[in-house]
Amino acid sequence: MKQTILFLHILLLLTACTGSRSALRSPQNAPEGTPKNTSANVCETVPAFSPAQPFAAQDAHDGGPIAMRLDSLCADSIFGRTQLGLAVFDLTDGRYLYRRGARQCLRPASTMKVVTAIAALHALGTGYYFTTQMLRTDGGAKTDSIVRGNIEIKAGFDPLLAKDDVQGMVAALAEEGVRRIEGDIVIDVSLKDTLAKGWGWCWDDDDPRLEPLALCDGEDFAATLGGLLEESGIALAGTVRKGRLAAGGRTVASVRRSIDAVLLPMMKKSDNLAAESIFYQLAARSGKPYAGRREAVREIEALVRKVGLNPEHYQFADGSGLSLYNYVTPELLVRLLAFAYNDEALRRHLLPALPIAGEDGTLARRLRGTKAQGNVRAKTGTVEGVSTLAGYCTAKDGHTLCFAIMNQGLRRTATGRNFQDRVCRALTE
Repeated sequence: MKQTILFLHILLLLTACTGSRSALRSPQNAPEGTPKNTSANVCETVPAFSPAQPFAAQDAHDGGPIAMRLDSLCADSIFGRTQLGLAVFDLTDGRYLYRRGARQCLRPASTMKVVTAIAALHALGTGYYFTTQMLRTDGGAKTDSIVRGNIEIKAGFDPLLAKDDVQGMVAALAEEGVRRIEGDIVIDVSLKDTLAKGWGWCWDDDDPRLEPLALCDGEDFAATLGGLLEESGIALAGTVRKGRLAAGGRTVASVRRSIDAVLLPMMKKSDNLAAESIFYQLAARSGKPYAGRREAVREIEALVRKVGLNPEHYQFADGSGLSLYNYVTPELLVRLLAFAYNDEALRRHLLPALPIAGEDGTLARRLRGTKAQGNVRAKTGTVEGVSTLAGYCTAKDGHTLCFAIMNQGLRRTATGRNFQDRVCRALTE
């Protein structure tokens, strides 16, 4: 009888451990806020992170020195009247160090650019180029001095397109011996929709106009092109108008800009136009003329699914974070940062673009004279009432960490920034 009872006890223990393993391997099946299964830690430890494996759902920490320091910081009285979302993940060990409000949907401000950048590097490829083309439709030889048709410009929504680039296009025409254009200058802006502002942008903000063919210094493309043609002695008989490319056009000149060149101002300087141009490159990947936000969001949502999260839990309104309709979580930001870091190609292109604490970009004046200087690489974010920071750092023990800090409901932006700087010091000192 005693042996039978002992056997039953052993069987029950084995069953409990098997159930715990199943829960660890399939946390996506558990509802949000599920209480922590303490018996799971007895049976099996959480395995190292992989892009397809979801993080555990509940807020918790590992009880280590970093977690203790963060607990102390999070006890600040400001969090009685403001919102905080915080997540820290150890990329070296593949485990969370700290989570507080990790699944709260909050406004990302310009940390939305982290989402846009990683989605673009993944979907478009690290070797992607923004391309603006000049074509001629008459089928004429390069020695013909008269273009007996139209000159077409295919807009590539290059946010760094400058007057010198237009000058290069005109020079290419001149090198072909062109002295007169019998037709029109046709500008094809079908790469993106016709909206000048993003969804949820404030009407009174000084936002960039979302035009797929504009010069970075604010000058009008058509006027600049017309003036340069005249200076080069090329007469235009027709007008400058918008239209679609005709079939069979021959490329006269192309301006190509690498995705790295656009990522640099987008991340270092938090350039909103650069971020939106990348967002609409994602949209254009659909192949649909005048593609818009919905097409771009589909690309982002595909990546969210790839990293094991449900895109229905978030809202993506634009590429820059200007919109008040963006809602993401610290968990999502950390998951994407981990995904990018674990992919060598993405890591090599993302890390150099991020601001470096105490050295450059939007972090140039922050964390100077601390262990975080030159160590933290992160994207800042600021809109009214919101301050955020998300990126990477190296901890005192040499482990690489990724983190996301989202402060919302702030009367003063400095309150959020000061807290974020203290978190960065806690992670690196």
